[in-house]
Amino acid sequence: MSMSQNDYVKQVLEALEVLKNRDPNDTSDIALLASYLYTAIPELSEHLSKLKKFVDLNKPTQDDIQKAGYLLEEIALLSFCGLSGYTSLKSFRSPSSQYDLVIGGDTVEWKSICDLLYIEFNQRDIVVEAKATTEKLSDSQFARLCCIMSYNLTNTSLGVFFTLNGASGFPEEGKARQQKIGNSRLRQVVFHAATKKAIVVFDKYDILTLDQNGSLITLLIRKIRDLCELTGKPNAPVEEFVEVDLPESPSRLKQLYEEICIRQNTVTS
Repeated sequence: MSMSQNDYVKQVLEALEVLKNRDPNDTSDIALLASYLYTAIPELSEHLSKLKKFVDLNKPTQDDIQKAGYLLEEIALLSFCGLSGYTSLKSFRSPSSQYDLVIGGDTVEWKSICDLLYIEFNQRDIVVEAKATTEKLSDSQFARLCCIMSYNLTNTSLGVFFTLNGASGFPEEGKARQQKIGNSRLRQVVFHAATKKAIVVFDKYDILTLDQNGSLITLLIRKIRDLCELTGKPNAPVEEFVEVDLPESPSRLKQLYEEICIRQNTVTS
C-alpha cells in the first residue's frame, strides 16, 4: 500500500524528533544529515578555482579586487543554493541597504537546517555579505550588519560574512590561544549576548572547502558553537570529523582521548 504525502511528512517529523533527542556524544547522525542537507553545486568548484588564483596573486590590482568581490558574491549564492528546502532567495537594494543575499525556507528540510544551526524557526532567514577586501573585516563593517539584523531584516537570526582574510580580533591559525577579545570579535560576542542572533565569518580557507558535501553546515555549526564557547582557537577543518581541543601537558586528557580512539577503531574494524 502506497504512502500518502501526509504519511511521509509524519515520518520525517518523527525522525527529526529522534535526532533532537539523540545522544549528544554521537555526532555521526549529524554529519550524515549535513551531507544530505548541503550538496555542493558542481559549478562551485570552477568558481573556487578562480578564487584560488586570485588568492595566489602577489599584488592584486584594484580591478582584480573588484572582480574578486563579484566572484565572492557568486560563490556565496552557489553555496547557499546547495542547501535543501529554501523557498526564498533574494539579492536586492532596499530603501536603506544593499543586500548581497537573503535566504530562507518554509519547509521541513529548512527546519532541520535551523535545528542544526541553533536557529529559532520564527526567525529563520539568513543574510550573507561578501567582502573582498585585502584587509581584515573592520569593526564598523561588522557593526553595520548588526544594525541591519536588528532593525531592518528582523526575521534573520544568522548573518554570514564571506571574506578573504577574516575579521579583526578573531583567533588566527598558528598563534597562541586568544585570551582577550576586541575589535570585530568583541562586537560579535556582544551582539550575540544582546540579541541571541549570530554573525559568523568565513575566510578564504573556509570558502575553499565549500565544494564538499555537508561542509557549509559543518562550518556554520562550528562557528556558531565557538561563539558561545570562545575557545580562543580557530575552528578545526571540516575534514576533521570531530573537533578536539585538549591540552597535551601536564594533563593526560589528550593522551587518554587518543587511547579511546584507538580502542574504538579496533572494536569497529
